[in-house]
Amino acid sequence: MLICPQCHAENPNRNNFCQKCGVSLTHHDCHHCGTSVLLSEPHCPNCGAVTGKVLTLLLRNSDSTAATIPYPERYDHCIDIGQRYRLLAQETPEAPLQARQVLSQHVVDCQPLQPSVLKILLSQQTDFLTQLPTLQSWDENPTWQELRLPPLAFPYFKLRDHNPTIPDVYDAWCEGNYEFVLLIKKTAAIDLAKILAEEPLPPLQLLFWINQTLSLWELLSPLQMTQSLLVADNLNVDEDQNLCLGQLLDNGAEPPTLAQLGEQWQTWLAQPPQSPPDSLQTVLQQIRDETLKTPADCKLQLETLMTQLDPLQELETVTVSEVFDLELLEEDWGSSPPSTLPDANTTRQVELDDVPTAVLPMQLVSLNDSGYTDRGRQRPHNEDYFGMTTDSRTQRNNQGRGVEAKGLYVVCDGMGGHAAGEVASQMAVNTLQEFFQEHWQDHLPSAETIAAGVLLANDAIFGINQQNASSGSGRMGTTLVMALVQNTKVVIAHVGDSRIYRITRKGGIEQMTIDHEVGQQAIQHGLDPKIAYARPDAYQLTQALGPHDSQYIHPDIRFWDVEEDTLILLCSDGISDNELIEENWENQLLPLLSSSQDVERGLRKFMEFANEHNGHDNLTGVLVRLKVAPQVPINLW
Repeated sequence: MLICPQCHAENPNRNNFCQKCGVSLTHHDCHHCGTSVLLSEPHCPNCGAVTGKVLTLLLRNSDSTAATIPYPERYDHCIDIGQRYRLLAQETPEAPLQARQVLSQHVVDCQPLQPSVLKILLSQQTDFLTQLPTLQSWDENPTWQELRLPPLAFPYFKLRDHNPTIPDVYDAWCEGNYEFVLLIKKTAAIDLAKILAEEPLPPLQLLFWINQTLSLWELLSPLQMTQSLLVADNLNVDEDQNLCLGQLLDNGAEPPTLAQLGEQWQTWLAQPPQSPPDSLQTVLQQIRDETLKTPADCKLQLETLMTQLDPLQELETVTVSEVFDLELLEEDWGSSPPSTLPDANTTRQVELDDVPTAVLPMQLVSLNDSGYTDRGRQRPHNEDYFGMTTDSRTQRNNQGRGVEAKGLYVVCDGMGGHAAGEVASQMAVNTLQEFFQEHWQDHLPSAETIAAGVLLANDAIFGINQQNASSGSGRMGTTLVMALVQNTKVVIAHVGDSRIYRITRKGGIEQMTIDHEVGQQAIQHGLDPKIAYARPDAYQLTQALGPHDSQYIHPDIRFWDVEEDTLILLCSDGISDNELIEENWENQLLPLLSSSQDVERGLRKFMEFANEHNGHDNLTGVLVRLKVAPQVPINLW
């Protein structure tokens, strides 16, 4: 069975193309030069870049004596007899593997569309997976031994809810006296040591990472794996500046102390170009001297520094414990590390204890957007129309980088079956763009101003209908969804059944609009949804721009603040029909939250997918990605 990398449909092994979406099941494009490369090949034949799915191999000799590495040349530089996992460097260590020693190497999956044996086994063990976080030892559950899982994998399974900070297990098995564990490697991550050596970082950035290591210390202490936090090349920062571990390292005979963690951070920050403030150095020295004896004490002391935030900065805020939150990132496909480091101010971190905390305002780090429309596979012409107007400025200072941005996004769906629906949708977009060019200056417009703009668009279309003496189905009209974005504040408005969705890692997908149609109106009046949508006119619009005078138009307007990285999708019903977004957002849209993903390319692929499944109507989508981070106050120290 082959799992399609685009739509995740199951395909027979003989298929060269996905039977559902048509994507190739044998080749993919090199992310560097665009050359088509076999999925089974680890490198691009044109530019040499690593294109395969890179995994980290952990191999442990569970015997009491040293032994040779158990994948000789007869495996053709693969670690398994099935020759699925090939050594990336094609080098086999000559020295024997000592008893209980763990060897780490990188391998490439030569059958990346095939589910791993481990994934197949665990798909039938839902109860077992649920119990794993509560187990204290791998041998407490007989299923572990029945599946012949290596004990080396146990801490990764126990902490699987903390991915991506803790790497996830891709495959695992035992062979004789050897334990094999394959971890998903985020090859786009950069060593923390390299980032610290690259440029001076804002104090708040350093504070977040130190807090994260303290939280991880508490997490790893019961498993005797705090050594994982003291090895420089085991601490990495991914494309969204999340701190993540390369692997879990056993403490050995002499477990490290919390004082050693403080000493290690002192060593890292003592190297140029870093110049941490005296207040932070004092806390690190207190950790090293054991004046602060527990991670909780250390974190409280660090949080005390945050109270020096300017009390006059009473912006919309989130608590520190909300900011320090794990983000679920997509699996990485062997891409090379970026040539330039991400901006240090794009920080998202792990959860702190539920203690009284300071509050931090959020700031916009980046805004990316894209729009796309298609007439679909059945309609003779396109009645949809969209408009995007964006103004973005980047600011840099000693504290890092920030962005100030304004964006107006509008999607209109000309009413199907009505005359000149495409004219109505274009008129609405143009009218609103002209209106907000005049009525949107320094701050987001009020709800009253936004409603006035919507009614003005309605009047423009309604006036044409009146001039042409149109009536009934001859009157042109359009739906409307609109989003106004200014930094970390958003206001949306809609009329009709086009929709706006919000996607975040913490909240998942949320439909931010309620369709203006007969069925929804009946539900709001207390009718059961099944009964409401059983009536023949259930999908008839109760509001649209153009057919009626503005006294009948009541746009829904909603404000919200962006408190975490967010995708905003505006779309016509050609995309949202048949629950396509609700059923496919996790695979198709959620990965686009990552700054390593191109929004324009991602939207185009999603639109192609939607056209394949919902091509009965015109399709239009506008996608906006907002990346945010805690605001660094100038007078923090």
